[in-house]
Amino acid sequence: MGYTKTRYYDDIIERQIRSGKASNKTEAIHQALTILDAVTQKAGPRGATFGGADELEGLLLQGLASGPATPMTPERKARIYGNLKR
Repeated sequence: MGYTKTRYYDDIIERQIRSGKASNKTEAIHQALTILDAVTQKAGPRGATFGGADELEGLLLQGLASGPATPMTPERKARIYGNLKR
């Protein structure tokens, strides 16, 4: 798998890894593609709590307003993402 390497995309991927939201570049890209697919198909991935782009935007805004992020632990990640595996 390849992509056009730019500093912009590398910064996004590295930010996701540093924050604990992804453990490596491949995982960050897979997560992004899963969300992109869900939004463009107008349905959340299996097990998701949103049904389309409008609902996802609302959830993202709620998250931003909820305060500081909580560090991602392997247990928390499994609880959150475990049901999204296809």
